[in-house]
Amino acid sequence: MKYSFLCSALFVLSCAFPAAGADVSSGTVTVGDTDQVIKKDDLEVYTKVTGLTTAQDTYEVYAPFDGRIEDVMVELFTLVNPETVLARMVSTEMAALLDSSNEESRKQTEKRWQDLYEYYSIKPGFQGIVTAIYTEPKAKVYKGDRLFTVAKKVVIAAKNTEKLYSKLALGMTADMVYVKDSDIKLKTTLVNFLPLKDSPYFDRLWLEITGLRSGIRIGEQFDGYLFVGKSENTLLAPRTALLDRFGRKYLIMEVETGLSTEDQIEILKPGMHFLSPHYPKAGKAIKERTDGKNKKTD
Repeated sequence: MKYSFLCSALFVLSCAFPAAGADVSSGTVTVGDTDQVIKKDDLEVYTKVTGLTTAQDTYEVYAPFDGRIEDVMVELFTLVNPETVLARMVSTEMAALLDSSNEESRKQTEKRWQDLYEYYSIKPGFQGIVTAIYTEPKAKVYKGDRLFTVAKKVVIAAKNTEKLYSKLALGMTADMVYVKDSDIKLKTTLVNFLPLKDSPYFDRLWLEITGLRSGIRIGEQFDGYLFVGKSENTLLAPRTALLDRFGRKYLIMEVETGLSTEDQIEILKPGMHFLSPHYPKAGKAIKERTDGKNKKTD
């Protein structure tokens, strides 16, 4: 059984291929002499992310009629369901009756007039987080006045803080922790991403919180790790051993050969050994650029 290197890979010896992630502005790439072996192992990829919570799909809750807010039943950043009572309200007429009674007779007045003037419960009608409260107990309101803002979704507008060499995909998950209170932990899902301009290894990320809970602060920082993927018992080689050319990646691999002529050779299958490329040092590359390459020749 014979082994040789791919003939087409010998093209590397005379061309400047930038390695995956390498910054080689000029100079010739050469093939190293050290024989290396492709390994089999597990690989997990995470990237560290940080971002601020922001409310999305927000809805306003308005006063249904002229009257007065008697009680506000929720606090800021409370998780509410469709039937949660945000506030109790009475009409203008009922408010006047209550104001005309002293503290001792107030309950009797409420009971006497409850069939005619009941407390009205203001409810959101959906699940969400209370992100703003615009009223207070005993506040006079008019029909259409804004009382609360409730967000159906909370998203962390984030970015990765470490270089990411793998591709992102919607649906990836991230565990996030509130920087001011490590007990507040959130599960999130990647719902959108956008590469940062002039930063090929960094992305702007939108992580939607999958399990809303009370106490989620809006506009606060959360840090965590985005799970990119996992492969088990997979083939692994150093990333810098790859060569990028025309959008494809190449590895100078050992191959098993078969029949051969002076011009062609049969390639049977790849082996498990490879050679890494050598790249010119920055100083040498600069020297090559200034040693006659820009001079006019006869």
